[in-house]
Amino acid sequence: MALRTKLLLLAAALVAALSIPVSSNAGKAPPPPPPQPLYPNIVEQVPHHLGIQNDHQHEWLRFTTTHINLGPGDLQIRGGGQIAPCDIDGEHLEQCTVATQELLDANRNVVMTHPAGVAFFHPEHNHWHQSGVASFAIKTGDPFTGQEVAKGVKITFCFVDVVFTGVTGTEKKATPRRYFECNGDFQGLAVGWGDSYHQSTPLQELEVTGLPEGDYYLTHQADPDNHWLEGPSSTSPGEMDNFTWLKFHLSRNGANPEITELSHSDCSGPTCPGGANP
Repeated sequence: MALRTKLLLLAAALVAALSIPVSSNAGKAPPPPPPQPLYPNIVEQVPHHLGIQNDHQHEWLRFTTTHINLGPGDLQIRGGGQIAPCDIDGEHLEQCTVATQELLDANRNVVMTHPAGVAFFHPEHNHWHQSGVASFAIKTGDPFTGQEVAKGVKITFCFVDVVFTGVTGTEKKATPRRYFECNGDFQGLAVGWGDSYHQSTPLQELEVTGLPEGDYYLTHQADPDNHWLEGPSSTSPGEMDNFTWLKFHLSRNGANPEITELSHSDCSGPTCPGGANP
């Protein structure tokens, strides 16, 4: 009788064990993590090539700037396709479209999008621009908290790969040029490339008519409206390095004012004046 009881108990235990559900994932590898975006990091070369232009009794400080992408991912902007009039910084424009930043993963698939302001056709340049790319100002005393004595509108630019920031052919092969045209549907800055704007380009100026002789700071803030994601949070390194400045002396000893460049914000490699390669 005791043996029979033990056999019955053992049989019941086996039935109970077989009735326990087995996970369908048993023995399978965990699912791969979702694709991660590679963020751009748009930094500004220190403004350089400063000079004074006299035009119809007005004096303009003109300067050269370069937007550079030092991040692991491209800055890729795509237009919305719908063309309509809009007003930007008090200027009426007939051809505007919604702009969207596309963030890519390591396989160049779009894995995230972000509103990027407005793209519009700029008749003076005869191509499409992105709104709110940069803002310039002239300050006294301090580049961060000093008093503004001259300020321009938020500057608009197209994006196209113009200058390569690397040195060797191997670097250039690893980070090829990808954006060739300033069109409304598709433009950007590839990793390791910059877009340069010479001092002769329209809007590369601030008025200094009658500005007294002295020391001043030319400041340059990229992406003042935060149109681009340059990291997963607002405190990511790529979001914190969009500001640069140049200190200069304005003299009025002769018939025309003169500029002497004195110092500038910290820079390295391509972000120093003249640091990008053609």
